[in-house]
Amino acid sequence: MSDGEAFFRESQIYEPVLLLRRCHEILYVARVGMKASRQFMILTPTGEPAWPHEPLGSLSDIAWALRAHEWHGVTPEPVEQNERLAKTLARLLIERA
Repeated sequence: MSDGEAFFRESQIYEPVLLLRRCHEILYVARVGMKASRQFMILTPTGEPAWPHEPLGSLSDIAWALRAHEWHGVTPEPVEQNERLAKTLARLLIERA
């Protein structure tokens, strides 16, 4: 079990929806709050914000943040069965390349 898996398994605030890998770095995109929440954060495997920011309101905002920090070349991987969000974020990253 990775650090991220342990953190998110115990968390009742963050629901991981996407995983991003680059070399030996890992980031998670997680929903913040309730399951139906449309707020997202980009987190490290230990649950820390990847960069200082407020929760973001859309996958488009996530794409802009990833591009700003040069993570636009990664392919988002779904966490569990959430392939729709991974495909949407991948499309947004490609569109803004």
